[in-house]
Amino acid sequence: MSKQETASEEKIVVDLSGLKEALIEAQKAEIANIRESLKPQPDSQGKGYVTPPEMSKKLVESLKQVKAEGWRLAEQWTVAIPNYSIKELAGGLRDYVFTTEILKGEQGDVANIPYVMDFDFEQLGAVGGAISATIAEASFIGSVTTTLYEAAAYSDLSYYLLERFDANLLDMVNKAFAHAAIRSEDAKIMALVEAITSTNFAGNVTRLTGAANFYSTNITSALKLLLATGKNVKPTDCICYVTPHAYGALLAELVASQVMAFATPTMISQGIIETLFGVKIVLGGYRPSQQRTNAATGTVDLCFLMRPKRAIALAPKRDILIETDKQIATRKLRITASHTFGIKVLDAKSIVRIWTSRVSKT
Repeated sequence: MSKQETASEEKIVVDLSGLKEALIEAQKAEIANIRESLKPQPDSQGKGYVTPPEMSKKLVESLKQVKAEGWRLAEQWTVAIPNYSIKELAGGLRDYVFTTEILKGEQGDVANIPYVMDFDFEQLGAVGGAISATIAEASFIGSVTTTLYEAAAYSDLSYYLLERFDANLLDMVNKAFAHAAIRSEDAKIMALVEAITSTNFAGNVTRLTGAANFYSTNITSALKLLLATGKNVKPTDCICYVTPHAYGALLAELVASQVMAFATPTMISQGIIETLFGVKIVLGGYRPSQQRTNAATGTVDLCFLMRPKRAIALAPKRDILIETDKQIATRKLRITASHTFGIKVLDAKSIVRIWTSRVSKT
């Protein structure tokens, strides 16, 4: 027999005696794993918390980073909170007063605003009779000039602080400065109105008694005073500038009246008074105040009803200017913003001053 024939007759023996037991043990282990995975995991409000594998990985990486940085905890920052403001309230009076762009981008700092006053004809004794009186030039045609004002602010921000924030920080800074510029216009306009000599107003509305501080009848009384000065008053052309305290008192009074609540349903559903008797209600953040000279002494809120486009002129010199400058020695970035504008009270007789009945300083 050849070697080739001998090799072909050799048998391969496979021992399967332990296969059954091995398969059973493997199945037991698999079933145990499945049962373990199906067990409910305790939530974060229980006694324990199961950390997901990906979270464990991040935790290990954070600990390594902490150790590498000398055990200083790494900080996480998000984008700036939008509209995080403590001075949101602004009347935005530039939207209502007479605004001219004559100064913007031009030389000079005074805006001249011409006017032509109306007058009455003389009743002649007979047709063809002589005119005995002339109209003085000063009381017929002339001009008023605006006074230029500037409001500004700056802030020094540390480099290390700026590096923490996202790219939208600059946009939020610009919005904050722009809003401050609008409030500066409101404050200067109302300060000039408040400074008007009392006899030059179209009149004064005074209410010294009562539980409320501002009454809806104050508006009708103010309209009457404007009409009495000869003004062709259209309530829709008027605004009533009220302080937060007066606004709250007016809202409380109107809500207590079933008639007014029925006439203005949004006042009940939304708590908003947009117009009353056709007059636009403007809620401002600037609070004019004066001392009473009568028995009801104390600081009170002043409100004003006016024909704004006839009463006040606003002439912005330029848009708000925002500049930055590095303070290298202190490692800070100085952000400076300024706003320049001209304001003039055109006609005090188009304004009625309204005293509230507030006698408390709280």
